[in-house]
Amino acid sequence: MVDRPLFIISASLITIGIIFSYSLSSFAILYYDYGEFHFVLRQLIAGILGIMLMWGISRCNPDNFILWFGFSLFFGGIFLMFIMHFLPESLATSAGGAKRWIRLPFFSLAPVEFFKIGFIIFLAWSFARKFSLLEQKTLKEEFITFLPYVAVYLIAVYL
Repeated sequence: MVDRPLFIISASLITIGIIFSYSLSSFAILYYDYGEFHFVLRQLIAGILGIMLMWGISRCNPDNFILWFGFSLFFGGIFLMFIMHFLPESLATSAGGAKRWIRLPFFSLAPVEFFKIGFIIFLAWSFARKFSLLEQKTLKEEFITFLPYVAVYLIAVYL
């Protein structure tokens, strides 16, 4: 079900941001000798893609799509963060010895951003299955239940 007012407000804020980006980038345009609409066009493309993605996801059945989408982001993010260490310097930029961005022809990609969204969906799904307000557990049982989540988080931090 689409929350129409929330969609309209979000799309309006994105539109206002695109309009404001025209006036905020004048120094960079002059300094780097970009075209007058360089940053506005970039923001416009990202804004249109964002609004279309927001609308498309809102049309999906959350019971089927969101869980599949979240797990894809979660495991895909883990996989990309793992293989980044083995990518050549021409594909993965390093700063301070850490590789965090994958350089592609027209944009750069940070796998950790996808992992964050997937991790939140994974946690929500898993907590909904494991924790119940009806059953009483000891502190030790709660700690043992929560320990795998801490392990997954620590693995992600060190990748």
